[in-house]
Amino acid sequence: MHRSNADNMKPESNYGIDSPYIISGELIAAAVLIAAGFAFPHLLGLPVRWIGLAVGLFVLSSAAGMFHYSKVGKLRIREELLNSIRWTGNETVLDIGCGRGLLLIGAARRLTTGKAIGVDVWLPKALTGNLPQAVLENAAIEGVADRIEVKEGDARKLPFPDESFDVVVSNFVLHEMQTTPERKQMAQEIARVLKPGGQVALVDFIFTEQCVHDLVESGIQSAARIRMNAFWTTAITSLGMVRLYKVIATKPELHLLDHNLS
Repeated sequence: MHRSNADNMKPESNYGIDSPYIISGELIAAAVLIAAGFAFPHLLGLPVRWIGLAVGLFVLSSAAGMFHYSKVGKLRIREELLNSIRWTGNETVLDIGCGRGLLLIGAARRLTTGKAIGVDVWLPKALTGNLPQAVLENAAIEGVADRIEVKEGDARKLPFPDESFDVVVSNFVLHEMQTTPERKQMAQEIARVLKPGGQVALVDFIFTEQCVHDLVESGIQSAARIRMNAFWTTAITSLGMVRLYKVIATKPELHLLDHNLS
């Protein structure tokens, strides 16, 4: 008996569609604007049709860009960010705001004897199918289920002891912190749970400069932000205004801290 191609197809991991409510809102707005453009060609002597069509198409392109990011862009960002880490394979890794496991599973694939732990509050508005079970399903598909663990946890108050992790990573969580003090709390928590010599790598499009400042204040003087390679959909749909930065740093070793204090 011959198996069909469908039987032989390996299931693919699914990291969801980001900001689904925003995308839905943009699609509705684009449809309304384009329809209005056709229904009302002129209003008060203005060429409303062309204005409505132009704005509607721009909003539609923004939704398309966000969809493209969800399916292609964030996979590229993941690889660039994780390549910033000096891996040995035996690290204990924390992914803050792991969602459906994008960074968590990418990190686990770089481990041999290490462990990757993801924390999140799994807000539905952040990602389609945003559930802990989705992380476990993706990990099984990627063959790293034995190397990952998920746990509910807030970025502002991580449920782990001091100096628990060799690596801390995070993807687009910084801007989810609503206030300056909350973003500072996140940076302080990262510094707290990192072991001496531990590495941090996170990415976002805003508040990265503040994050560097907060990490330095928390004792990680090497913190720096670096412009990431943008993809064309982001540049077009944001009119070049969105710039992605990664924040990378290494927590000082204890002997270096003692030397600096002496």
